[in-house]
Amino acid sequence: PRGVFATRGGPVAAGSNQLTVKLKGRGGHGSQPHQTLDPVPAAAELVLALQSFVTRRFNAFDPVVLSITRLSTGDGAINVIPESVELAATIRTMSHESLAVLEEGLPRVINGVAAAHELTADVSFETLYPVTVNDPAETEAALTTMREIYGEQRVAVMPSPMMGSEDFAFVLDEVPGTFIALLTTPPEMTAEEAEWNHSPRVVFDESVLSDQAVALAAIAFKRTAS
Repeated sequence: PRGVFATRGGPVAAGSNQLTVKLKGRGGHGSQPHQTLDPVPAAAELVLALQSFVTRRFNAFDPVVLSITRLSTGDGAINVIPESVELAATIRTMSHESLAVLEEGLPRVINGVAAAHELTADVSFETLYPVTVNDPAETEAALTTMREIYGEQRVAVMPSPMMGSEDFAFVLDEVPGTFIALLTTPPEMTAEEAEWNHSPRVVFDESVLSDQAVALAAIAFKRTAS
């Protein structure tokens, strides 16, 4: 609902990582696949292998989300088997432990699939944002302050972290603090109708910004006075 403040202690938003892969083989004519090293079937197998890796190697209570978002053979002729296929994925994590497993395991899976098809693979795994982790004590202090100002009905403890990522994570890696969300869906719009934050069709009710300013000022005042 519009005007509700939401946060939680501990992990509140996921770490964001980026995987890019180029499978390289030998192209040729589509009528003579036996004379090629076709990377297309290997790429299809790799997509499934990466999904299986995530669902079988990680605890469901320490979630990892891997989404293949790009898969390309270029723009060659339809009757030509390409010599390479490129794919990319966004990967969200909730712990340093999961990140370490990904950094070790993903190249092994990718190179294994490539080797099974006599291909080679260029693999790049990049960590973009760390997990956003709220300090429990600072979070509880912020929740208490917001409840004093706006009441219980406008303050919510998130039951689980968001799988989106947040650059405020870099601040929280250095300074104990808390990341707070303020919901701004217009009152005439249902949750089902509301677009996600980065959609070109998203609509924010900016009338709650004054409430945000009051909450942040009160939290800052109490923090500096303590």
